[in-house]
Amino acid sequence: MSADPTYATAAPPSHRPLVSVGMPTYNAEQTIAASIECLLQQTVADFELLVSDNASTDGTWDVIQDIARRDARVIGIRQPKNIGANGNYSAVFRRARGGYFKWASSNDWCAPQFLEHCVARLEAHPDTVLVAPRTRLFQGDLNHYTDYDRDIAFDQPDPVDRFIAVSSKLPLNNILNGVMRTAALARTRLIEHYVGADVVLVGHLALLGKIELLDEPMFYRRMDRETATQMMSAEALHRHHYPVKTRRALFPAWRKTGGWLHAALASDLSRRDTLRAVQWSLRQAYWKAPELGRDVVDAIGQSVRR
Repeated sequence: MSADPTYATAAPPSHRPLVSVGMPTYNAEQTIAASIECLLQQTVADFELLVSDNASTDGTWDVIQDIARRDARVIGIRQPKNIGANGNYSAVFRRARGGYFKWASSNDWCAPQFLEHCVARLEAHPDTVLVAPRTRLFQGDLNHYTDYDRDIAFDQPDPVDRFIAVSSKLPLNNILNGVMRTAALARTRLIEHYVGADVVLVGHLALLGKIELLDEPMFYRRMDRETATQMMSAEALHRHHYPVKTRRALFPAWRKTGGWLHAALASDLSRRDTLRAVQWSLRQAYWKAPELGRDVVDAIGQSVRR
């Protein structure tokens, strides 16, 4: 194995694709094949599919290798150890080469026109950084779904208004499964190692451009205890983010506050808008004072136990 901490089923082709799709996965042997196949059937063919296996203990890697042998667009990436869900999401983006990027779960399903319609909207609206369709939720059988009616766009003209709306109004973060500009995503810290980092990322993107919602239900999201973080127990959620003991697990509320502040300061806003975004972030920190206090108590407790 080389110095690179991961290895892949094949070297990426020299052609730079229109879209990179990144699929982080862990122990998804039962669902990943269907999730990959729906992407291979997209009406946009000019894409690469980067599938990063986070050191699965089941047959996930075997499934990835088998599909990669049959379709050159699929590049399997194997992590030698579990780097946490958020770490794997960020790792797969760093391999992307397309002008547009989409994260895809190994448990969900996308309609064939997903990439085509999202890319078309992005190309027609240069001030938009992310486009996503409406969502349908399902458990088990894909045909038994429920339309999710709380997906919203963040397309206000004012970037700070968008930032505030994301931090206060985003329910399920379905919108992060849309298609975004690679250049915009590269300006962020991606998904850092704390709960809620995905929402902070959307907030940062909202400062960089508009986030649009297509009025078409083309994203089908699986909702069960094994795949949906909102339905996991506290213990399972902690393992999802921190599979091994690490200092990154300490001070999650403080890290999240720092994430909001970094987004406000790193988005090349006017001085006035930067101040507004920072003030909003500090106001959120004030509201979260009990959580910040618990972080300190928890850190002291862990220090004492050592």
